[in-house]
Amino acid sequence: MVKQIEYVELVVSPGEFFQVGETKRIRSSIGLKLSDHSYLPKADDPRADWVASVAVPAFKTLAQMGVLAPQFCTIGTGAGLDVLAAVEILQARTVGFTDLHEDVLAHARENIQSNLLSQDVELIGGAGDILSPLVGKVSEVDVIYENLPNIPMMGSGDLADGQTSSTFIAERSEEIPGFAEKNLVTLHYLALQQAHPVLRVGGRALSSIGARVPLSEILALSGAAGYNGSILTYTWKVQSEPHEVVGGFAQWEREGLGPFHFYPVDVLREAFEGISVAAAGAQALQIEKELSPYEISAVDALALVEKGERVGHTVAILDSVKIPDSAL
Repeated sequence: MVKQIEYVELVVSPGEFFQVGETKRIRSSIGLKLSDHSYLPKADDPRADWVASVAVPAFKTLAQMGVLAPQFCTIGTGAGLDVLAAVEILQARTVGFTDLHEDVLAHARENIQSNLLSQDVELIGGAGDILSPLVGKVSEVDVIYENLPNIPMMGSGDLADGQTSSTFIAERSEEIPGFAEKNLVTLHYLALQQAHPVLRVGGRALSSIGARVPLSEILALSGAAGYNGSILTYTWKVQSEPHEVVGGFAQWEREGLGPFHFYPVDVLREAFEGISVAAAGAQALQIEKELSPYEISAVDALALVEKGERVGHTVAILDSVKIPDSAL
């Protein structure tokens, strides 16, 4: 069992978690209350944390493009840090947020409210599957962000056990394109489907996807769900929870899915050195090609992890823009 986490203190400052200057809408010292079901922010290693290393740079890229999100939604918020980042960077005013567990959602609401400098943000929360808790509660949304888990559970695993739902997913009954099932991006596809009626035309769904499969397969998700898609940002992160995550990918790789790609951390660091996440997004296919000689399968990556070595993977933000129905 995961030990109960009652309180974690994070400091938000220019060189740390959010990598922003003086904050204007959120506190500069963020206190978080988390339950056993909450995904734990990697406060001591931002390069391993999804919000710090992936969501925040993507939000900053949108802001630099002149794209703000007065109406913002996040799927699977966890501690609520992605909401706070959107409030600070994308000027979110009305926020829908979901998580699978009621206790996680309750703590996230408290975390968001207690760390705002003023209570001028409308919060619309719902516990449950993907975006379904917000159906009928939000519409004409500017940006939807999701960082959903990938790995189907084998055997008698329980999503309600600790942080299991941060990594694993239950078997789905919906019809899923074969390429999405094979590449373990089922929830990302379903999130895009559910987001479509909620977004305004021109609104965008940002899918934060560990690019352990080819970028061409990730880009195919947008078209399959009826969007115009591109890679907004491209970066890398150290694999967090490596035994569980790499082990899960390795299990399914042995079952004939994938293959899934990991890389030595030093190779990733060098490949992305000195290039912004936005510039890397524009050059993502070329960078992927240059990294290909260093690919490590999930099975081989697990062997390295079991020896105590660190592995990483690339991360793409798939930017799916809703187009008018007449353009379909």
